[in-house]
Amino acid sequence: MALAKQVKQPLTPQVLQDIVVKSTPDPRRFTASSDPAAVTLFDLGVVGSRESALFVVAVKQKLNPWQIADSDIASSPATTVQKAADSLAENVQ
Repeated sequence: MALAKQVKQPLTPQVLQDIVVKSTPDPRRFTASSDPAAVTLFDLGVVGSRESALFVVAVKQKLNPWQIADSDIASSPATTVQKAADSLAENVQ
């Protein structure tokens, strides 16, 4: 019996932004009126190296079956949601 091939979802800018926000410790702090170019990962609970590492793991899980290297995910606390989403768009395979 052949295994079904996993279909890759289209990675639109909105999908990538949602992946970034939902991968943070406190995604509820990002509302519909939030500016992704102004809200940082720090604002959403990525405050140190531990949270950054967990954020990267969560992003990779949500991107599956798409692939991306850990180092290609912008994940520092000072990174904006938009910059993190852009890093995914530029580096996902």
